[in-house]
Amino acid sequence: MFTPRRLSIPQHPALAVYEGARNGPTVLFLHGLARQASDWNHLISGLFSGIHPITLDWRGHGSSDRAGSYLVQNYADDLHALLPLLAHHSVILVGHSLGALVAAEVASRAPEKIAAIVLEDPPSPGFLHQLHETGYGDLFKVYVHLAGSNQPVHQVAQTLAALEIRDPLGKKRPLGQMRDMASLRYMAHCLKQMDPGCPLAVLQGRWLEDLNLGQTLGQIRCPVLLLRGDSNFGGMLPAAEADLLFGPVVDLTRLDFTGVGHQIHGTATESMARAFWAFLATIG
Repeated sequence: MFTPRRLSIPQHPALAVYEGARNGPTVLFLHGLARQASDWNHLISGLFSGIHPITLDWRGHGSSDRAGSYLVQNYADDLHALLPLLAHHSVILVGHSLGALVAAEVASRAPEKIAAIVLEDPPSPGFLHQLHETGYGDLFKVYVHLAGSNQPVHQVAQTLAALEIRDPLGKKRPLGQMRDMASLRYMAHCLKQMDPGCPLAVLQGRWLEDLNLGQTLGQIRCPVLLLRGDSNFGGMLPAAEADLLFGPVVDLTRLDFTGVGHQIHGTATESMARAFWAFLATIG
């Protein structure tokens, strides 16, 4: 389904890239923190016949090289440098969480290279500022300890399942009550292949250092599809902050999901695929 390769860019870590068949416009899928390229496989399987899909493992994730810094700007630098090696024409970026922040930044830097972007529940500056008051703060701290683990996948998954974290309503519950074991096993697999340094910049409040998200969004001129998760179910982009941040975006299509949290592509795959196809049909 995908052809793997490693791309080395001077002064950047080598990145693992996976390329599918050329059946349509080139679409780059950008995963979130503590995931990897394969996180998109289920969604792509329903889109495969009409696009040219490319996925990658970010620095410090999956089969890509480790690095000394994991700010959003570092990931954006990697992608910006990688684009000429991936396509000689403009591409569409689909980013989840961290990937959404990177997609926005690269679209603002290189408008001639980006035809459109799809932003799936990008974490807002306000949300990240209050990270430690949410279950994600609890979860990311555990990521640091489990990343690169030598334990078998099933043992890491069991550790995750027993972890007590705050749900979106503030009640502490085992993670195994909020996510099924298959999902936790995949999370464990990704953590075993992640550099423990990746979550530290988030926990230290430095992830968005040297990046002004509001200014970045205001500079984007390509069409934008924003898919916002429900904050009551773990979404990272509160509605009021979305209104403020995305108000200046010139060409914005926004969908607010109800009852669906941060992982829209994993829990509402068909709905996201329908939204993507409708949006893609309008991109010249």
